[in-house]
Amino acid sequence: MTSKIRHIKSAKDAAKKFAQQPELSFKPDNNYQEMQLLMIYSDITYQTITGFGGAFTEASAINYYQMSSAIQQQIKEAYFGTTGLKYNLGRTHIASCDFSTGNYQYLAPNDVSLTSFDLSQDHKYIIPFIHECLRYSIQPISLMASPWSPPEWMKDNQNLLKGGKLLTKYYQLYAEYLAKYLKEYAVQNITINYLTIQNEPYAVQRWESCIYRDQDELVFIRDHLYPTLVNHDLHTTSKIVIWDHNKEHCFMRARHILADKQAYTMIHGIAFHWYSGDHFENLRLCKEFFPDKELFFTEGCVELSVGSPTNSGGNENVAVIQSPWEFGEKYAHDLIGNFNNGMSAYIDWNLLLDTTGGPNHVSNFCSAPIICDAENQTIHYQPSYYFIGHFSKYVPQGSKRIAHSCYTDKLEISCFLTPEQKIVTVVFNSTEKDIPLIIKDVTSNGLVSVMIDKKSINTFIYNH
Repeated sequence: MTSKIRHIKSAKDAAKKFAQQPELSFKPDNNYQEMQLLMIYSDITYQTITGFGGAFTEASAINYYQMSSAIQQQIKEAYFGTTGLKYNLGRTHIASCDFSTGNYQYLAPNDVSLTSFDLSQDHKYIIPFIHECLRYSIQPISLMASPWSPPEWMKDNQNLLKGGKLLTKYYQLYAEYLAKYLKEYAVQNITINYLTIQNEPYAVQRWESCIYRDQDELVFIRDHLYPTLVNHDLHTTSKIVIWDHNKEHCFMRARHILADKQAYTMIHGIAFHWYSGDHFENLRLCKEFFPDKELFFTEGCVELSVGSPTNSGGNENVAVIQSPWEFGEKYAHDLIGNFNNGMSAYIDWNLLLDTTGGPNHVSNFCSAPIICDAENQTIHYQPSYYFIGHFSKYVPQGSKRIAHSCYTDKLEISCFLTPEQKIVTVVFNSTEKDIPLIIKDVTSNGLVSVMIDKKSINTFIYNH
C-alpha cells in the first residue's frame, strides 16, 4: 500500500502549491498501536460528494474579459482543467446582484405578459463566460441560479434594494418569470440544474434583496413555483433548493418547509452560507432529519469592507492581491466542518475579482481565489485557491465521506473514498506547533507515521 501527501506549510511556502511528497509506506499494526492515532474506517460511508465550484457573477465575467487571451486560458485551466481545481459546479445570479455593475432586471415595469423579458445584460459578459468555461471544462458543469430580488414593481417597497417582500398577487407571475429565465438560458444551451428561491431571504441589504419568511417560501414553492416548473416540463432538469442563507437558521427553515408533505417531494436540497459562524450542528440536524435532501454550500468569501483582518497595514489593494494566510485557513475550517456534518456540494463565491475586490456597485468588496490585475495583465492566486484545491483536486464527484477518529482536536480532518477506490484524507493544522500523527487504515490494519507541520494543510492519498 502506498500513499502520497501534498501540502502547503505556510504562507511563505504557498509557491509550492500542491507539492507532492515522497510516497509513504504502511506497515502492519502488529503491536496494537494506541497513541497518536488517526483511525480511518473506509467501510462506514456517509454522503456522496456532488462536487466543487464557484460563482459566475457579472463581476467575475468582466474581470475575465479584461485579461489577455493567454491569461484567460490560464484562468480556465486553473479552475476547470486537468491541472487546476477541477470544478464541476457553478452558481449565477438571476438579474443583478451586488457583484454587478449596477441594478438591472429582465422586465419592463408592469409587464404581466412577460413579453419584454430581455437577457441582454447577461449576454454582455455572463453568458459568454459560462459558455467558454463549459467548453473548456474536463467534465460537465452543473449550474445553480439564485435571484437577489424580484423586479421592483412586484415588491411591496417598489425597490430592488433594501429588502421588501414579493407581493402575494405576483406569486404566480414571478414563478412564470423564473421559468422564463430557465427556458431562455436553455435556448442559449445552458442548463440550470438547481434553483434557489432567494439569495439570503432574511437579509435587508443596501443592495438587491428580498425577504421571505418560512411560510412565504413554502407557499411560493408548493402552490406556484413547482407547479409552474411542472407545467413547463422543467421540474426534472431544474431542482428546487431552499434557504440559501446562513447556517444558524438552515435547520429551522428546513424543518418548517419540509414538514409539509407536498413540499417535501418538490424540494431537492438545502443551501447555506457561512457569514454567521460555524453552526455545523445545524447541518448535522438537517442531514439527520432529512437524509435524502442534499446540502449545498452556496456562498462564502472574506469580506474586505467590513473590518476583516488583513496584513496590508490598511491598504485594501494590497490585502486583495496578497491575502493573509488566515483567509485560506477560514476555508479549510469551514470545508472540513461542513463535510463532516453532511455537506455534499461546495460552491465558492466570485471566481474572479479585481485588485479592489470588485467590481461591486455598492462597494461591498471581497476577496476571491483568483485576483485579476488588468492594468498589469497578471493574476494572483490567493491562499483560498490552494486550500480549496486540497479537496477539489482529489475528491471527485461520486466520492463518499467515510468515518474517522482522531486522538486530538488540534487537527481538523475529513476523509473520503473515491470512485477509483482511493482513500483521500485532508488534515489541517492551524496551530503554531508541529503535531505527530499515526494514520491507521482499519480495513488493512496498516500504519504510517507522519508529522503534520504547523500552519499547514495536507492531503494524503492511498489505494483502498
